[in-house]
Amino acid sequence: MKPVSLIAILLIFAAVLAAGCTSPQTTSPASQGDTLYAQAEGQFAQDNYHAAAGLYGEAYDQYTAEGNAKAAHDAYNKASISVRMTAEFPYNRSEIVTLIDETFPDVSAERKASWLPCDQSQCIMSDGETWYFANTINNIRSHNLDLTRKATAAKGETPFYDQTKAIAFAPPVEGAGNYQNPVTWEGTETLSIPAGELPKTGTLRLWIPLPVETESQRDVTIISVEPAQYVKSQTGTGADMGLVYLEVPLGQVTGDFLTITARFGYTRYEQRFTIDPAKVMSYDTNDPEYLKYTSSGKNIVITPEMKAKALEIVGTETNPYLQAEKLYWHVISHYYSNVPHARLSAGGTPESVYMLESGFGDCGTQSMYFAALCRSLGIPARAVGGYQLVPTHEGTHFWSEYYLPGYGWIPNDVTIAEGAEWSYDATDDERHQYKAFYASNLDPYRYVIQKDVDVPLTPDPGDVVMFDMVVQSPKAVCDTCTEDPELGLLSDWKITVKKA
Repeated sequence: MKPVSLIAILLIFAAVLAAGCTSPQTTSPASQGDTLYAQAEGQFAQDNYHAAAGLYGEAYDQYTAEGNAKAAHDAYNKASISVRMTAEFPYNRSEIVTLIDETFPDVSAERKASWLPCDQSQCIMSDGETWYFANTINNIRSHNLDLTRKATAAKGETPFYDQTKAIAFAPPVEGAGNYQNPVTWEGTETLSIPAGELPKTGTLRLWIPLPVETESQRDVTIISVEPAQYVKSQTGTGADMGLVYLEVPLGQVTGDFLTITARFGYTRYEQRFTIDPAKVMSYDTNDPEYLKYTSSGKNIVITPEMKAKALEIVGTETNPYLQAEKLYWHVISHYYSNVPHARLSAGGTPESVYMLESGFGDCGTQSMYFAALCRSLGIPARAVGGYQLVPTHEGTHFWSEYYLPGYGWIPNDVTIAEGAEWSYDATDDERHQYKAFYASNLDPYRYVIQKDVDVPLTPDPGDVVMFDMVVQSPKAVCDTCTEDPELGLLSDWKITVKKA
């Protein structure tokens, strides 16, 4: 829903006055800040986000000069939203055409032209121009397996698949249960912000991610968080999301950098499940955990369309395990795609709905889509997040879990499984076997921060613009910053998790 402009609000108010619903009052003339804000609202309503961001910024400056802190805060938030609506779309049409031509010189002009429509390459309209997604080239490769396999053959390596296929193809350890082959990990997180980029006054509030205990991630120990004097609270390792909260008085920052570090350790297990559909028990539909993980959320959303799609996929099948298997193979049939998370968040588009409607999804979107389909059928499901630690390919990651009575939380990882299709030398049988492994099993190369998406931050950050669906990097609020601190901190964040 687009914001209602200030002018529209004033017209509505005038109509109410004319109807005699309230007593006329004398109002002061609009300030220069109000004028700029109204202009920004008009541009935003017309999807002119670049122009809107500039005008909201001017309104913020003007409100600040006028001493109107509340209005300045609102303008700052709307400027942040406007920037996030376009930040992931840096290329106009001529620029993306040039980039495609340079990257794929041997591809025919006709084929390259087929990649340009917005339903193929995720583009938007803003300020009267078409803008293309920053990861368009990556998505073209992942959507065209001949190009992907050509690239992996040139490298002599298929990322993820080559490093994990030995686990996927190995038999389970007899008698070891569902949690096998433990690996102990040690991690260090560092946030190092150049002091020159921080205001000299005010307070910087930070939420730093930490590991939590799960069925497959145990013996979690938070070794240290420094500087300790800034630490105000921790959620604890038994929470749904691991966080340490800090408040930094910016007037006390000395030296060239503000550096925050966290050290931790945990043991991670390989997960292996052999499930007999006949032994799946009935759900206790009154259990609080059942209700929690079958409800509609902010990004894992149950809609009539989502339920209709889930029913279409499972057909007449009623066993929850066999239903979940069908949903897994449906999601994995989609090509992996990077998606504009910041824009979806700023515009209020649920990630699961975006994949349902567009077919585009990366690890997070795919996991949320799978969970939404499951929940639509009454199967408890969630999207688990943190990092994947596959050697030489470590990075942020999400995967899925669904619950079966009598078995517990069953993992799957659509994104890692898709790596089999990128292999230039795998056989069709090997590709299928690899995907089948990740339908109900998981490697130990994981670091879990949150058990599901959209877990609320603790403490509540208040009325700020924030990408809080996932916490794989610090979240920040700064009462004296003039630029979005969350985006700025991404380049200042480093995490290293290694085998102990």
